[in-house]
Amino acid sequence: MRPDHLPTPARIIGELLLDHPEAPSLLARATHWRSLAVWSAATTRRKLTAAQAARLACEELQHLLEPRGRHLVNFAAGLLLLLVLSAGLAILDLMELGGLRTVLAALAATAVWLTGAWLGAVAARQRRWTLVAALAGAGVLVGFLLVALHGVGPHPAWPAVGRRAIFGVLTGAFILVLTAGAAALMAHLEPASLMVARRRWHRARAAHEAAAETEHADAQAAAIAAEAWLGLVRARVTAIAADEDHLVQATVALAAALVGDSCSQLPSLE
Repeated sequence: MRPDHLPTPARIIGELLLDHPEAPSLLARATHWRSLAVWSAATTRRKLTAAQAARLACEELQHLLEPRGRHLVNFAAGLLLLLVLSAGLAILDLMELGGLRTVLAALAATAVWLTGAWLGAVAARQRRWTLVAALAGAGVLVGFLLVALHGVGPHPAWPAVGRRAIFGVLTGAFILVLTAGAAALMAHLEPASLMVARRRWHRARAAHEAAAETEHADAQAAAIAAEAWLGLVRARVTAIAADEDHLVQATVALAAALVGDSCSQLPSLE
């Protein structure tokens, strides 16, 4: 055989691409899926970096708000529970102030109780115990006034007044308990910034997991497409020079390099 007709890896692959009708398609498919796999891997690394940064920011904010391991109440759950306590306070205020004819007064009283609870929670977080004691005393005093108002009726017969007074005392005690519960809940309620940071971390983690799944699927498709292309090249070179292992390996390596070199021009996502 003349030296210029000796089979070389480049010549074998070139003739394969010219002669075989499926060879260009297989090479294009392998190149396409290899490019997608490289792009998906870069995207996954970027999503992982973003998820780690979001988790670190959330944990730093949580440690800042909980310096001594004090557990805070979830913001959404705390708001729901606070809404329930507010509804209970409104109902008790309606009962204390005389029924449905005093709805506006009951709502105003509920707002006052919740404002006092909020002030108490702020004072407790700032460790201003004197102000906390003053607010608690003011709450008890207002409760006594509501009890006295509830016990006064248009016909002050003693049995009726006694029953109304007992009912007023119980209602006032319930109001104080609910107000104290609302204050404790507000004192242990996490800020909205922590909830936003946690949601940002969860979204970043979900995006990373989705990117990892896409990367895995693209890598499998790239492996299948590359094996189909390399299998065709291996079959052609084996048919030409079955006894020349070096030529077979060199031709398969060149075919694999054709697939890999197509990804060298991809822009970096890092």
